[in-house]
Amino acid sequence: MGIIQKASIRLTIFSYAGAALGYFNKILLFTNFLTLPQVGLINILNNISVFYAQIAALGMNSISIRFFPYFQQKEKQHHGFLFWGNAVVSFGFLLCTVVFIFLKPLFIQHYEANSPMLIDFYYYTIPLAFGLLYFQYLESYLRTLLKTGVATFTYELIGRLLVTVTILLYALKLIDFHLFVVLYVLGNCVLALILLAYTAYLKQLFLRPVKSERFNRFLKIMIIYGIFTIMSALGGTILVSIDSLMVAAKLDLAQAGIYTTVFLIAMVMTLPYRSIQKIAHPVIARYWKEKDMKGMRDLYEKATLVDMVLGGLLFLGLWCNIDCIFRFMPKDYYAAKYTFFFLALAKYIDMATGLNGYIIVTSKKYKSDLWFMLFLIVATVAMNLILIPMYGILGAAIATLCSIALYNLLRLIFVQYSYKMQPFTINCLWVLIITIAVWAIVAQIPFLHNKYVDIAVRSTVITVLYSGAVLYFKLSKDVNDLIYNYTKIKFFTPQDKV
Repeated sequence: MGIIQKASIRLTIFSYAGAALGYFNKILLFTNFLTLPQVGLINILNNISVFYAQIAALGMNSISIRFFPYFQQKEKQHHGFLFWGNAVVSFGFLLCTVVFIFLKPLFIQHYEANSPMLIDFYYYTIPLAFGLLYFQYLESYLRTLLKTGVATFTYELIGRLLVTVTILLYALKLIDFHLFVVLYVLGNCVLALILLAYTAYLKQLFLRPVKSERFNRFLKIMIIYGIFTIMSALGGTILVSIDSLMVAAKLDLAQAGIYTTVFLIAMVMTLPYRSIQKIAHPVIARYWKEKDMKGMRDLYEKATLVDMVLGGLLFLGLWCNIDCIFRFMPKDYYAAKYTFFFLALAKYIDMATGLNGYIIVTSKKYKSDLWFMLFLIVATVAMNLILIPMYGILGAAIATLCSIALYNLLRLIFVQYSYKMQPFTINCLWVLIITIAVWAIVAQIPFLHNKYVDIAVRSTVITVLYSGAVLYFKLSKDVNDLIYNYTKIKFFTPQDKV
């Protein structure tokens, strides 16, 4: 975990700084200066653009991670890999844009009754998806070069600062809502331009075609891999977007605004997980290339334990403080308290299942992930169709929890059966027990009138009890090692150094 630990720490710092800005934007500014339908519109446009960009990439982001190590030779411009990848992405965007334009009548049919504002801003999705598509492609290219810091800093901090400026302009009535949306879209395109400039700065922006025998050797398998990984990428996107899209269609934009806001709060839990993923994905690809199963198994177990430790702390911090968090928002949002609970639980389960997805999609059995994704799509849509009419946005959250749990269970079983690897150790069980115990203790703390004091008291108790127990019993060597390296306090010494 050495290289992953060092890089993921930096990414996590950027991610949490960005999360603080994200909270400021989404919890304070958006909810207090935008109407519920306007909040729903912005978040739904984001979700559609994510879906759009994933399809338009034609699997190129995953192809870059999986196959770039075979092309990596700077003196030969990486055999033209960036140029041909860019050609694929550009073709995918043009194709998806044509389809998107022709799909507008179908979109109108589903959203005109309950969410007409979405139709008015339908075409704004195109430039929004364009910026996201090229940002993600350049980010995946930089990840293969193990240059992840600037991309994360750009997305998490610069991107959110641009949003902050835009919403403040609207709050001060210097711009109207239409111009707010225009600036919001343009801000996302700026992020892609920053990565383009950074890639050029690294002297890695090779956009000229290069003839290479390596493409002849890998082309067929890359095309097949790309086709199958499109579905893999769509699976994660569906989890983020399909429920909110169905809420907007079945209910209205106001409910979608509430749902997407609490969904974003729950997403804060995944920040350390996402940081580890960004580094682990190309490392796992290299393990497959080198046939280092011991290294992969070790990474699988350690990363899962770290994710459970950090996920448990964040789950406790958010759920035990959720009443106070809602006090910073209009009263309409408080009705989503248990919607948040099920979404947060879903995120914890997703973190606790480790890196199973990356092990599958970078292996020779990557095609199997297609069937898992098809199951995910069918299960998610079916459960939302059943539960949203019955329970509203709470039903959407329950559907998300069930689909994520079943999906990850199937992938865990597959990795265990195929490669004789599973990520859980006895220490994972102890982390779970500590999480439940701290939850029970903090629940006994009486509600304090001052919301700032209440959050401070609960967060302090959670941090002391939970972190103290995990570090004292040395459940995760990597966590103890990290704290010890920064503090040099003997109490935090990892087990193997005692």
